Amino acid sequence: MNCRSLRKVCVALLFTIVALGGLTACNMLSQQQAPAPTATLPPPTETPLPVLPTFTPTPTPLPPTATPVSWDPTLTPTVAPPVETPSAPPAVGGADTGASVSTETKSVSYVVQEVVVAGNAVVNGSFEDGFQDNGVGQSWASFDNGGVAKYTWQEELQPIHVSHGEHAQLMQLTGAGEPNRYMGIYQTMDVMAGETYTLAIHGLIRSSDAGNPDRPYGHRIEWGIDYQGGQNWQAVGEWFDTGWNDIPLDKQDPTMNYISLPILAESDKLTLFIRGWTKWPTQSIANFYVDGVFLKGPVGVEQTKEVVTTGGGAGTTTSMPTTGGAAAWVPIVGTLFVTGVALWEVRKASRKRAD
Repeated sequence: MNCRSLRKVCVALLFTIVALGGLTACNMLSQQQAPAPTATLPPPTETPLPVLPTFTPTPTPLPPTATPVSWDPTLTPTVAPPVETPSAPPAVGGADTGASVSTETKSVSYVVQEVVVAGNAVVNGSFEDGFQDNGVGQSWASFDNGGVAKYTWQEELQPIHVSHGEHAQLMQLTGAGEPNRYMGIYQTMDVMAGETYTLAIHGLIRSSDAGNPDRPYGHRIEWGIDYQGGQNWQAVGEWFDTGWNDIPLDKQDPTMNYISLPILAESDKLTLFIRGWTKWPTQSIANFYVDGVFLKGPVGVEQTKEVVTTGGGAGTTTSMPTTGGAAAWVPIVGTLFVTGVALWEVRKASRKRAD
């Protein structure tokens, strides 16, 4: 076969491939874009309708207890506000992406709950909130039983006498010419009846006659409670000793004592009394240091709002495959590419033979 014949065969082959590719592409486009053919049906035959017998309904009377509904033309009908239906966001560039969006109703409600809050019922229990003009800590009040004695309340700043923070309450009793001299502080606080609290008191006793065998246990610190919130220290039914012994005034690096025990509240008020006691008639100096007073437990009820959500929540979006567009041109581009490669090879073969 000579070169001219080969060229004719190649050209014919290329035309055949191009034609087949074009037919395939047109076929695909017509399948995607052409509307479905509609069958031609014969015209309908008219059928006369049968004559139905005349029927007159018999009205049913209302029961005797039924009350007919009346309509007042002056009333304005109540129209429910239109419900807004969320629409799908527009596609980029304005093209139809074929995405469908389904939305569901979400109902949001609130549930109010009461939560018991724990804390310290004592105000200024560490005496860091300052002191009044009479030397008594803020939020506290004082008492004593008078007689031949001197009673002084003042702020204490020496770190060896402080258990919490930088301040403590000092109660000084001097010149007790009579036995059983008392001085103290008290505070009424809000509590919750029936709840258990933890009472803690820190303190220290210093005296000028500590350890004197003639006056053993001469200075004490005691505490008492009025479970109804009363403020008369002499009406307290029972006083409890802390168990702390006095130490000399000049003792170096003394250790702060403390007590901790449970307390059951009987009402919504409670008054705590703390007192220093000098037992014997003496001209000694007695310093009663008090700090770190706590009554820990439920201090109130706090309402919290909890969000309860029912329903489907946000809508879901499902992507659908696109139709038409660039997908239909894939076989055409492939056919043209193959055709171009074939023509290039034929041309190269022709040049070689010509040479």
